[in-house]
Amino acid sequence: MDPYVIQALPGEFCLEARKCIDSFFHEIFRACREHNTNHLRGLLEYASEPNETNLGMKSISDYGKGATAGELTNLFLEFYKIVRRNPYSASNPLALCMYIKNFDKDKMSDLITNIIRKLLYIFTVEQSTVWGIPLEPDVISIGHYWDYNNLNWNNLYGQPLSVGHKNILLVPKLIVRSRYVFNVECYIKQYILKTIQQYHVDQNSDMCSTKILANGRRVIVPPKIEDLYKHEVHGTVHKNYAFSFSSENKSDENEFIKDILRRINDGYGSITDTQLDKIVYKKHARSA
Repeated sequence: MDPYVIQALPGEFCLEARKCIDSFFHEIFRACREHNTNHLRGLLEYASEPNETNLGMKSISDYGKGATAGELTNLFLEFYKIVRRNPYSASNPLALCMYIKNFDKDKMSDLITNIIRKLLYIFTVEQSTVWGIPLEPDVISIGHYWDYNNLNWNNLYGQPLSVGHKNILLVPKLIVRSRYVFNVECYIKQYILKTIQQYHVDQNSDMCSTKILANGRRVIVPPKIEDLYKHEVHGTVHKNYAFSFSSENKSDENEFIKDILRRINDGYGSITDTQLDKIVYKKHARSA
């Protein structure tokens, strides 16, 4: 479940989900800024991997156990030691999460699922009504969700959708991706290195070469992205490199964010029904 897709797309579901996600991460970084470890741990209490969406790895791997509140608390606190040296960075908390070491798409997707659990349950009930699928008769605890009005976790109660004695939550296909379209590797290769490439051209550095065109005009040939990667990035932690660059070149990060959100709106990375079938049935085949 990709929160950056939720940030980009229109519609009532994504609008409400954005309010939940934005308020949650603003609260997370506020707790970091105030060094309120207990509050931070409480905010991350419901970050464990949810089973109801079947989007995680628990059914096919021993590694899909989710993250504990303690683990995530340490990750955010360690990362914020870097952030506080660049206060402007906190203006986009969700984008900041891109730079956190060991906070990958699985941990983020787990957390997002819990944050917007109420919206997913409402969607599940709506789809069950549309398709004539009965819900269980008894009202039970559906789990916790983030309440952006009161800035806390609430317990949700309702009649679950149960399949094979297992409660499930349906997820709108439009917010699901096989991999995140918003990531550090894309940012480095498609934006940061292109900026550095242009810098070398402007300076006519030793990494550039020259070429004589057919009309006799001499032009500067920029270094290849592959060569720049080896020269600039190779051997460093990608997230550290990208954050360090962005601290001094915030316009590049802003341009990256705007461009990625625009591309998502144009359908970039969306999953077709055929692709979804392959993912779902391949997963079940592995777990059989």
